[in-house]
Amino acid sequence: ILLALLPVALAQCPNMCSGHGDCGAENVCSCFDGFDYAPDCSLRTCSKGIAWADKAYAVDLAHSMAECSNAGLCNRDTGKCECFDGYTGLACQRSACPNDCNANGMCLTLSRLGQLYGVDYDHPSVGGDGVGPSYGNWDKDSVTSCFCDPGFSGPDCSRSADDVTEYEYCGRRGQCDFTSGTCYCIDGYEGSTC
Repeated sequence: ILLALLPVALAQCPNMCSGHGDCGAENVCSCFDGFDYAPDCSLRTCSKGIAWADKAYAVDLAHSMAECSNAGLCNRDTGKCECFDGYTGLACQRSACPNDCNANGMCLTLSRLGQLYGVDYDHPSVGGDGVGPSYGNWDKDSVTSCFCDPGFSGPDCSRSADDVTEYEYCGRRGQCDFTSGTCYCIDGYEGSTC
């Protein structure tokens, strides 16, 4: 039994692997999951996600997994990503909706928007799945957008229907007749929306 414990007792790994790894026969730490980036396993790793920016490694192949999705910095003390402005999630893997949609809408991914609100060309009557169009690009669960509640609009759902004037529907170059849906353009402008 003493001979079996002798290699462990003689191991001289740096800082005894900080209690976050095993000391190998070569006096090299083998870090536990969640710890790495230092010879003594003293630094934490952060969550990984599909990289927002990445070097392509083949035609149409990029966006490999990266710590903090290359959209934030890893705090090695806490093991948590500190996302750059405009990104959110444990691994900074999603774009942030502007102003959290001002509590006047939902922040949804492209994939979810397509499933819920896209035109369904795969309707069950023609052999489809009936869940709306599928979007399968690398960013399907990364890019988000506000889907505004009824009566609100704008990229952050901050505009209420009360804020919209009849001139805005006509490109601010005419007046909209809401009854007929016709724009009456000012001189020099024409077309359905002036």
